[in-house]
Amino acid sequence: MYTLGIETSCDETSCAILKNYNVLSNITLSSLREHKKYGGVIPEIASRAHLKNIDKVLKLTQEKSGISLEKIELIAVTSRPGLIGALLVGLNFAKALSLALKIPFIGINHLHAHLFAPFLNGQAKVQFPLLGAVISGGHTEFYLVNDFDKIKTIGRACDDACGEVFDKVAVNYNLGYPGGPLIDRLFKPEYKEEFRLKCGRKGFNLSFSGIKTALIYKKIEMEKKGLFDKKMKIKLLSSFQHTIMGTIISTIASAAERLKVKRVVLGGGVVANNHLRSLLKEYKPEMNILLAPLEYCGDNAAVVAGLGFYLYNRKGFKSNIGIGAEAN
Repeated sequence: MYTLGIETSCDETSCAILKNYNVLSNITLSSLREHKKYGGVIPEIASRAHLKNIDKVLKLTQEKSGISLEKIELIAVTSRPGLIGALLVGLNFAKALSLALKIPFIGINHLHAHLFAPFLNGQAKVQFPLLGAVISGGHTEFYLVNDFDKIKTIGRACDDACGEVFDKVAVNYNLGYPGGPLIDRLFKPEYKEEFRLKCGRKGFNLSFSGIKTALIYKKIEMEKKGLFDKKMKIKLLSSFQHTIMGTIISTIASAAERLKVKRVVLGGGVVANNHLRSLLKEYKPEMNILLAPLEYCGDNAAVVAGLGFYLYNRKGFKSNIGIGAEAN
């Protein structure tokens, strides 16, 4: 069965075609360059970029897969959460295709779709229960997954999401946007505990705003003392990254122990972080950790199509044409 996936929740316009769970093509076009000068995503710019690019991305997806629209049997599209204008572009595009091709479509929560990344292309078997973690620019959430239609949120970032904190700190430290890859590139293991920093945590809920503020004030303090040079910047940012990633991993480990779940799935853009992946290796003996492959970490249509096919094929789910987009 061929499934077309469509993802437009933020600043990536993405289409994918899957045969069952095998990815035949996954094309993503980002409007990131247009947002860089503002230090973050501008919703109006993102929406206009989706309108401009979605036809082009779909055509490229078809060309790469060699599959025509007439062969598509299901459309899976992100309907939540995300920027409302951006979501509406993809959702209405999917509805129009569904009506024109006379095939079903299904609205997908793209955060849940991130958890499906390790199961694409037959890399791992879908087995439950799972402990899920989605770590991205807009979301840091932890789930108990008894099935992909039985997902319970057990914790989240209560203020800034993990990736958002990296972005804000990077802009303050004159690195640019997006901040995650830039800080990860500067990271030096020898400085990971140079400064004693802390993230707020209560149960499985996290707070990153405090460490963000602490790092900004630390920079001001060092500048006043004339100590803020390139080496000091690397020391501060290395300690910052290590503290953030360590807190996320300790939260996952605590949840796995308390809920007695051995299988852990991580997805989302921040899961591409090299230091996070390195730290997770230490937990492999006690937990079966499944990481989203690098090509499926960011927002993309392949994971949306994969989850859509699962819910349609295994559960018989499909959406009504009147389904709306949900920002939150």
